[in-house]
Order: sequence, then C-alpha cells, then structure tokens
Amino acid sequence: MSWIAEGIVGRKAQFSTVIVYQTNDPKRFEQFLNYCASEAKNKRINKIYVFFIWRGLFEVGERISFRPVSQQVSANVPLPMPTTATGSAVKSLEMALEYVDQQFRAGENIWFIIHGVFQRNDVLTSALRAWTFDSEIYERGHTIVVFTENPTTLFDEETLKYFNYVKVPTSTEEERKNILERIIKTLNLKTKVNGLVHATAGLNLHEVESVALKSVYKFRDLKHEALSEYKNDIIRKSGILDIEEPEHGFEAVGGYSVLKNFIKDNVIKILQNPRKALKLGLRPPRGLLLFGMGGTGKTWFAKALAKELKLPFLRLRTENIVSKYYGETERSMARALELAEEIAPCVLFIDEIDRFGQRGQLGEHEATRRTFSILLEWLGDARRKTVVIGTTNRPEDLDEAFIRVGRFDYIIPMLLPDLEARRQILEVHTKVIRKVPLDKSVNLDKIARRTEWFTGAELEELILRSARNALKHDRTKVTAEDFETALATFRVNIDARREQMEKYLRLAERFCNDAEFLQNLVREQGMTDRLEILKKELQL
Repeated sequence: MSWIAEGIVGRKAQFSTVIVYQTNDPKRFEQFLNYCASEAKNKRINKIYVFFIWRGLFEVGERISFRPVSQQVSANVPLPMPTTATGSAVKSLEMALEYVDQQFRAGENIWFIIHGVFQRNDVLTSALRAWTFDSEIYERGHTIVVFTENPTTLFDEETLKYFNYVKVPTSTEEERKNILERIIKTLNLKTKVNGLVHATAGLNLHEVESVALKSVYKFRDLKHEALSEYKNDIIRKSGILDIEEPEHGFEAVGGYSVLKNFIKDNVIKILQNPRKALKLGLRPPRGLLLFGMGGTGKTWFAKALAKELKLPFLRLRTENIVSKYYGETERSMARALELAEEIAPCVLFIDEIDRFGQRGQLGEHEATRRTFSILLEWLGDARRKTVVIGTTNRPEDLDEAFIRVGRFDYIIPMLLPDLEARRQILEVHTKVIRKVPLDKSVNLDKIARRTEWFTGAELEELILRSARNALKHDRTKVTAEDFETALATFRVNIDARREQMEKYLRLAERFCNDAEFLQNLVREQGMTDRLEILKKELQL
C-alpha cells in the first residue's frame, strides 16, 4: 500500500519516530495490522502493541490475535476482542504510555499503534514529543503509529510538524473495483463491474463493501441506481454535503438567455469537448461566482447547469461547517472538499460563499484563518476537478485573493428578470416544473407586465398562491380572478427594489470580469443607458 509505504519511508529516513495516518476507515486499520503481522513474521518487528481507547492495551500475536496486557497476561484472544481482561489490565492511555515506554527501554524494533483517541490529551502529546526527540528510541528502531480521523484535533500545529503525517486516500478506483469483483465472484452474480465503480466514488473501503452488500441483500444483485442511492445517503449523513441528481436543465430556467448562451459557449461546450479544448490549449472551467439579490434564481441556475453538464450536484451545508469545537470547522471544510474531489467530476454549490471568502468572520481568529486558507488553496489548485458554483448577495465583502483570476472563471451578476424572463418564468412554473391547469381567462403576458420588480422566487410564489386560491373555491383550473387575488397579497417596495437594482448594477460594473457579457446582459435588461451613467459615477 503506497500510503503505508509513505509513512514507513519517513520513519526509515529518521525524520520522526511517529507516524500519523489520517483515516476513519476500519479497513485501512486492518490493512496496516496485516502489514505489521507480515513484518513480524519476517522478523523485522519484534513486538506489536495496540492501544484501543475503550479497550486498553493489547499485544498483537500471530494471525492478528490480541493478548490484553496485564500483570498476568491471558492466553491469545482472537477477534473479536474482549471488553475485559484478566488480571490488572492496562486500560488507560496514561498507563499504556508508561508500560510501552518501559518496553522501549528494554527491547528493540517495537511498534506501538494508537487507535481511537478522538480528543487532545496533554499526556499523549508530551509522550510523543519526547519519543520523537529521544535518540534511544531512534537507535532501538521503535516506531509509534497513530490512527486518527482528524490530526488537528489531537495535536497542535507545532507538534504535528514533527511527525510523519500521511493523509490516507479514501479509496482508489482499483480498490473499489476489487471489492465489487470479489463480491460478484463470491456470490456468483452475473453483474458486470463496469459502470459500478464510479457509483461508489467518494466512499471508503468499508462503505463500498456496505453499500454493495445492501444492494445484494435487497435486490439480489449489484444495481447502479441502488449503489448511487446508498452512497448519497451516506454522504448526506455526514452532515456537511447534500448530493442530488437535478431533474431539470436550462429548459426550466425562464429568461436569462444571455447568461444561458454565455455559459453554453464558455463552460458547457469546453467540458463536453475535452479533447478539442485540450488541442486548443483550454483547461476545463474551474467555476462560477454568481451574485445578486435574493430570489433571482442563483441556486436554481446552479442546479440546471449541473443537469446540463450531466454531473452530480453537491451542496455544501454551510450551516453545519462552522463549529464551536476546536478544529472542527477546518476538519469539516477539508473533508467536504476532499469528498467533492473524490466524487468529481461534479458541481459543488457553495451558497453564501462570502461566509468563507473573507477573513475574520467565523468568530475565532485562528479557525477563521485556517478555514479561509483551506478553501482558498483548494480553489487555486490546478489539479481540482470539481466545478465550483458560489453565490453571494455581497460580493463587496469577499477578500481580493478570493476573487483573483484562477479561483473562478467568471464572476456573473444575476439581476431581476426582465419582461420576457418574467413571462418565461411564469410558463416554467405552470408547464415544466409543475403542471398547473390554467383557465383560458389567464393571460401570462399581461401578468408578466404587471409584475415588474418581482424576483423569480416571487413569481413562483404568485403561481402557488393563485393555485391555493383556486383550490379554496373548489375550482379545477386557476383563473384570472385567482391571479388578481394573489397579486393583491404581494407587498413589493418599488423604490427599495429600484435602489437594489442600481446597487447591483454598480457591483456588476465593478466585479463582472467579462465586459462583453455585461454589455449584452444590460442590453437584454434594457438598462444600457443606466449602466453608462453608473460608470461615470464610479469614475468620479
């Protein structure tokens, strides 16, 4: 295993006696134990000790058996391990560290593995730092290995830099393929593994095996749809990402023809013709930053784009990323981005991205800096395969480094829908997204003219209120009267909307990074003259 070798090489090079493997996969721990058992069989390791946080200290014997370490050592106990040990068992971490330290002073080539510690422990930190700088530990060939899901929770940055730190891959395509092939062979299934491997991308080895067996138990077969569904359930349960397959593409985006055509030419066409793009020296698009007032359809547009690209749509659950616990915010952000890359190609949607795209806004300064840096570094990584769509109502709050060239391809304003867009939005919400039977008295063109300054979300709500009114009066179709009643319930402050529109025109002139697109957009909106006035104001 390359990840095991990476840690071992660091130890052999005497960079540190401590190896920290970051993983939450029990299968990875089993793989490492098998490696240690093989080394012990070949006499390259003399003794192996494992400390489990809830079970205590064990000495590992042949065939991965465990003997609880106590004053009177019991006979070999094969897996599963007992919850109690005979004699005066070494149960606490402090006792285990003292015991192993004694063994280090008396023997050679001893491996000590710590598994399951999930919070910072000063005694553990002190012991590991002491062993790291202890020449006797080096000379006697001892190695200390820590398995943890989040190293930054266990150790401060100053301590962690002295260890051989290895981020274990969640799973490789080859590993997932091997698991699925083994299940197919063992259960004598006739399923072809091709096409199933990518359905499990983003899962660790334990999860791959679990979703595959769940599909077999339920359907007597490995089904692509089942694997994708079960995988999506696991990702949702993580609490940091939602994943879905959008139902509608641009046919469900009313209006905004300039924006849709621009995206088709500059994003979709490149991603759907990678070879031709590569010959022309074009790299895959990295993402979009959409800004505008609430209700203008930024989220809806992002989903539609994912559908057009035929890619999974992942939503970063920003409300669950920020945590009051030390290291959790950074860990959650790093894990979410890691998951997206493992599932990629995909679309990652980050709503209210200004929450993470500015310095000093998450509360605790150190957490803010680290979380900002994690996201910033990832956005600028040339190897990134994920298409990112970020949205914000306040682009002026974003850090300059965040909107620099290379993070997002295009920074795009989404303004209020014009007359044609409003008419199309009304049609979409009565004929495409949902089927709303309209009476012949309903004139959508007339309604579109009467809803100037409405957002797309308000137009959708207008449809729903009208339908509810029809139901209230036991009608089978929505009438013009129902729309009149619904329109009377809306309270739109025209002056405030006009001010908002001018604000976002100013922001569009300031942040939109494609001048031709902006000119076409304001022309579509019929606001070319107003934009020219705002330009002069900005120059003053």
